[in-house]
Amino acid sequence: MHFLFIRVKNSSFDIPWALLEMGEQVEIYEEAQFDPLAPVPEEFEKLNQFLSTHSYDCLISYLFVPEISDLCQTRNLIYIGWVYDSPLISLFHPAAKNPCNYIFLFDRAEYEHMQSLEIPHLYYLPMGVNLSRTGALNITPEDEKNFTCDISFIGSLYEDNSYNSFIYGLSEDVATELKLYLVRNLCNWHSVKPWPRVSPNTMAFLSETFGADIWNRNDMDLDLYLGLLFLSRKLAEMDRITVLNTLAEHYTVDLYTKSDYSYIHNVRTHPGVDYYTDMNKIFYLSRINLNITLPSIETGLPQRVLDIMGSGGFALTNYQQEIDDYFVIGKEIEVFHDVDELMEKIAWYLSHEEERLKIAMNGYLKVREKFSYTHQLQQIIRTVENDRI
Repeated sequence: MHFLFIRVKNSSFDIPWALLEMGEQVEIYEEAQFDPLAPVPEEFEKLNQFLSTHSYDCLISYLFVPEISDLCQTRNLIYIGWVYDSPLISLFHPAAKNPCNYIFLFDRAEYEHMQSLEIPHLYYLPMGVNLSRTGALNITPEDEKNFTCDISFIGSLYEDNSYNSFIYGLSEDVATELKLYLVRNLCNWHSVKPWPRVSPNTMAFLSETFGADIWNRNDMDLDLYLGLLFLSRKLAEMDRITVLNTLAEHYTVDLYTKSDYSYIHNVRTHPGVDYYTDMNKIFYLSRINLNITLPSIETGLPQRVLDIMGSGGFALTNYQQEIDDYFVIGKEIEVFHDVDELMEKIAWYLSHEEERLKIAMNGYLKVREKFSYTHQLQQIIRTVENDRI
């Protein structure tokens, strides 16, 4: 197939990189980066004009951009979207039901939710790792000096969330409902967290007071939309701040983030790092790489976990149900279910270097075998081609 890769905001170039390695014909559309939640009509008009003078079999992108799907449907082109977010709100757009779509979701629970919407050509497929990129690390003495550490965490603190923006305008009963959810779920990874929904009372208050019902531009249930908007990112903020501050009371912790870290104490803070270069070096040089999953990802393997393992790093992550489907805990990856268990495993692996290195090596070998980009994209292409026969 002849592919046109569509750039989506905050996504990488690993898809076209892997397609070229596989011998596929692929070009990159350079004129714009598309945001599934903030469409700019002029950008789609330019893309439409571009497609009128160029020939492709398939457009491919990360996530799912409804307006691109509509263009493909009109032009009788295949559109492949590989989704690394859960839930991806743009999947609730009517364009998700276009027959031209082939949508691959990394989170099995999200896939099961979406099946009820009768979206055609919907599949479950975990994300992958561009091993050609992560395996090309050039670690210099300066890198070792700058990035070697005991415990590192790379990521957002999600402090810019709707809960923080509107908390002082909430009624007492609405604030109590939201706080109860947050307290009950804080740093608790023993079981799957279903997508949060707010009560009818809270839904009515947020709609009447802030016009929140207008924010939901797709066909997602309003109680679910508001639950995710007000609770998931706030819980992520609380999880991450709690974990980092607790660890820093006993260990040296390095945080790489673009977020406001004013609520972080005794942690060594650094600016955010480049996804293509320094991030992989940090994964390799950190004795322990910490992952704290966004709570709205119910069961799936976050991209961050695979990136750590694909760089040869030791991954210590909160438990996610799908980890058991692909990895042997304690041999290829390590997990924690709460802060107490996290503290125990940090202490163990900082004092048991050989065991930690074995797990990092075994994890890399498993990712190389089962989660390379070429491995996953071959499954995508095979799925599409078999359906088109």
